[in-house]
Amino acid sequence: MPALRPLSIDRTSPAPEQIHRALRAAIISLELAPGSPLSEGEVAQAYSVSRTLVREAFARLVEEQLLDVFPNLGTFVSLIDPSLVAEASLIRRLLEGEAAAMAARERPAGLLAEMRAALADHGEAVANGNAVAAYACDERFHRALFLEQRLGQMWAGVTRARAQLERVHHLMTSQSGALGDALAKHRAILAAIESGDAEAARRAMNLHIDANALRPIFNVSPN
Repeated sequence: MPALRPLSIDRTSPAPEQIHRALRAAIISLELAPGSPLSEGEVAQAYSVSRTLVREAFARLVEEQLLDVFPNLGTFVSLIDPSLVAEASLIRRLLEGEAAAMAARERPAGLLAEMRAALADHGEAVANGNAVAAYACDERFHRALFLEQRLGQMWAGVTRARAQLERVHHLMTSQSGALGDALAKHRAILAAIESGDAEAARRAMNLHIDANALRPIFNVSPN
């Protein structure tokens, strides 16, 4: 099993949620590569928690199609599936395209301020070559679009879809080194929203999402 980053469990919040969040981040960022084996026992030992807590986190990751369980073989990080990537892209186009159009029609001050702040921090992260910070700013930009407009249920759907597309995004970034691509597309989205052009905002968002919907190279499964 690949090495895991240390996790300090906060006893004031549910441990399975923290384990799930840490493993999910490692899978999405490709620290745990597609096809990597994962053992409940080894994860429990690495995080100093019980296997029961790890099993709960694994169950959520299986539901999100980020882990696969093969009877008599074990548990593996899911491969990047082109059909899931295509479906995730469609979900995001529908939900995020509409959220961007709504924002352009209303142009709420709080949303615009948060998106501008996320862009500023994103630009600084790219300038410093900090991929981890850049990704956090990327997610912050998209999250603001929903939460500032009180679209929490839509954001929950987008969050699940993002898991599939973000692995492709990290793969593309690692291969091309094009850390600033998302930043440029975010600037175009914000400019369209600020202009009040709902359809331009929808198009800019869809172009951004489509850039991460390329066919991945992983095409084998454990057997």
